[in-house]
Amino acid sequence: MSPGQHFIISWVTANTVRLDRKSRICITLAGLIPDLDGVGYIFDKVALYFGTHTSYYEDFHHVYGHNIFAALISALILSFIAGKRVAVFLLSFIAFNIHILCDIAGARGPDGDQWPIAYFYPVFPEVQLVWSGQWQLSSWINSAIGVSFFIIALLIARYRHVTFFELFSVRMERIVRKVATSRGFFKFSDTK
Repeated sequence: MSPGQHFIISWVTANTVRLDRKSRICITLAGLIPDLDGVGYIFDKVALYFGTHTSYYEDFHHVYGHNIFAALISALILSFIAGKRVAVFLLSFIAFNIHILCDIAGARGPDGDQWPIAYFYPVFPEVQLVWSGQWQLSSWINSAIGVSFFIIALLIARYRHVTFFELFSVRMERIVRKVATSRGFFKFSDTK
């Protein structure tokens, strides 16, 4: 799935229970952290610019960040940052693993190549999680899932009086809520 879809799914996950803004941000980040191992893409593009070929993206994406140890470490760190240790730890671990599940289900390349997940890396690097029914990254199924979670995010905004813009800034959140209220989309209270 795309980073945008991982973002919205993680934010919805963060809103499955009532938590403060800091906790929701930490849980949402947990669902995005696995793709930090894709930073090799930037290095590969820069290397090409200088006439050198590297394969950091191919070699490291879905390895270093997409495993149970990264999930546990991320959840632990984020739970300490948030201060709500048990709830944030569990939801961060869940958001992280939903990311991995989404990649297993819908990250096949246009050439039909499947991208396995080294979930038990580095202890058992030979164990690769892959699903034979994996659909393409650009499939209608991924789009439908993304749209569905966006609709759920709108429902959360309507009934919980918070939007995913809270992750960017409190000011942006207020502006979005003010515009949505003035247009009659939602009725936010000014107490939040």
